Amino acid sequence: MAATVLSRTLAAGPSFLTGSSAHLLQTPQCRSAPTFKACGVRAKMAEPTDEDMANVGLDDVFNLIDQAERNDPSPDVRIDSKRRLTGWARWYKEFGKSLPKGVDATKALYGPERPKWKGAFTSAADVPDYLKGQYAGDYGIDVLGFCKDEKAFARLRAQELFNARWAMLGVVGMLYPEFFPASEGFEPVWFKTGAQIFDPAGIDYLGAPNVVNAHSIIAVAAFQAVLMGGAEFARLKAPKEMDGLYPGGKAFDPLGFSTDPESLAELKVKEIKNGRLAMLAAAGFFAQGALTGVGPLQNLKDWLHF
Repeated sequence: MAATVLSRTLAAGPSFLTGSSAHLLQTPQCRSAPTFKACGVRAKMAEPTDEDMANVGLDDVFNLIDQAERNDPSPDVRIDSKRRLTGWARWYKEFGKSLPKGVDATKALYGPERPKWKGAFTSAADVPDYLKGQYAGDYGIDVLGFCKDEKAFARLRAQELFNARWAMLGVVGMLYPEFFPASEGFEPVWFKTGAQIFDPAGIDYLGAPNVVNAHSIIAVAAFQAVLMGGAEFARLKAPKEMDGLYPGGKAFDPLGFSTDPESLAELKVKEIKNGRLAMLAAAGFFAQGALTGVGPLQNLKDWLHF
């Protein structure tokens, strides 16, 4: 978003500013303007003087950008503009959306009209003023105030998203051994299955030795390092117009869902909601495993008396 605001600011030319950013933001028009954009339009109407323009520097531009990001509640949805809308993206927009037809996800799930943590009972006092609904999964709750600082907010947002993605993969991995036992003679439970790699027979994925038969923990670790390192390298080399948390492109979005801004906005919310649920589920699997010594599927069978 900062890059977008900066490009618009520089494209507007010197006439965009009539003085220093402090002077501009102190005018009555700017104090009443809801966003930097509206303030800029009003400021552009004034004729700058030589003295005003002499006081304008690059720091003033960045100060105005910071002010825009703090005040603008619009969602941070960046699309892969270099790719055309794919068939999969069209299919999702037509049949996969959770929202009713005609409802814009960028408005219904973001900004001031987004769902709040108390639902219909949420008052303005329940939502901190620094949570404006710009990012996916922002329901206006920050009880401990961790997100007051912008840098801390950005760091925690990235950590939550990465842990959510790991949790979704982890939950599938925890359930997998009980659905598809790897080898006979070993208990098919997620916290014991990995030890089979030290057995002379190794681990037979899908129960078929001719598919993947793993014997070396070093080879498995090296293979995972290559896969993870390659993915992280590709993420860091993503196009500049895309968010580093959602790099998009053919490497991370081969079906092209990021080519449609509405689909991308809704999928971001779905991802973080499922990721939060997966983190709770993984914590439950850990607790159940420590207390009962069996896997989650067996716990469910015991509870249902199967």
